[in-house]
Amino acid sequence: MPDDVAPAVDETSLVPVAAGGRRLRWFDLPVALRDELEAVAGGRVVAETSVVSGFSPGLASVLELDDGQRLFVKAARSADEPVAADLHRAEARIATRLPRQIPTPRFAWGHGDGDWIVLAFEVVDGHVPATPWVPDELDRVLAALETLAAVPGARDMRLPPTGPDFARLSTGWRALRDDPDPGLASLVPWAAEHLDALAEAERSALVACEGESFVHGDLRADNLLLTPSTVYLVDWPHASRGAGWLDLAMFLPSVVMQGVAGVVEPVTPQAETARRARGGAWAAATFAAHPLTRDVHPADLRAVVAGIAGYFLHSARKPDVPSIPNLRPFQRAQGVAAVAWLEHVGLCDH
Repeated sequence: MPDDVAPAVDETSLVPVAAGGRRLRWFDLPVALRDELEAVAGGRVVAETSVVSGFSPGLASVLELDDGQRLFVKAARSADEPVAADLHRAEARIATRLPRQIPTPRFAWGHGDGDWIVLAFEVVDGHVPATPWVPDELDRVLAALETLAAVPGARDMRLPPTGPDFARLSTGWRALRDDPDPGLASLVPWAAEHLDALAEAERSALVACEGESFVHGDLRADNLLLTPSTVYLVDWPHASRGAGWLDLAMFLPSVVMQGVAGVVEPVTPQAETARRARGGAWAAATFAAHPLTRDVHPADLRAVVAGIAGYFLHSARKPDVPSIPNLRPFQRAQGVAAVAWLEHVGLCDH
């Protein structure tokens, strides 16, 4: 290779990984808490496997007990990680009531002392989807979203509507317009040229979310487990009820970011214009082909994807979270991927 020719960059290596910093291990927990948890579980912990994927900075481990039980246990301390602890408390309220038709690891028990919150679930012997995505695995997940949307009972569970919280988060473009980011034009040139239109589009997010389906609200590869027969959806603290297509719309930017092997390359902040365009076109085609999207109005889709993109890009400007070092790069990359989809869709109805 001539000296003046730069080697090709593997874009896959630039995709941020959905993993936190150093996770707590079983023996990091206070002795008194460990004794209490073993009493609740009915056995002594004899082995531990820490789970690598996911952003939670607390404990996330498969524990083996001396009576043969295996439990997936997550724990966080309010004094150290208040956000993670609050999410665990929210998940406990949801996990105890989810219908059996929803494929998710079954809740075993919870324990809280006002500071620590601990949740235990059955162990699913599955794997997190490979990234870049394998087409067959992605197809299974897309089919699982259709199944989820058909499960009845979201209103009976008294889940909150998706719209108000999503609308509260969908203010990123307005924040970026009112407090300009000098790096926005180089990161997402098209979006920087259309800030006013994007800010207007995200205002419609509340109405766009209306519906009565279960909405997970945070689906990515690291919140999925695949077995030979089932796609399990894990981590439910953000559960709500809304339009059946919302999880698909929220999920696709992460897939665009990570890429699909042999189909579409990963779209990262370093990706050139042509690659972004291919990723955006793939997202648009995948969304349009899904059974859940037959009656989705273009303005509703635009509002939701604008809300997602603005939220991620605005959040990525915030200070780093020391215990979750990959969070801001992951948000930034998802924002870029969502903008690629928006750019393909455009900002007016066709």
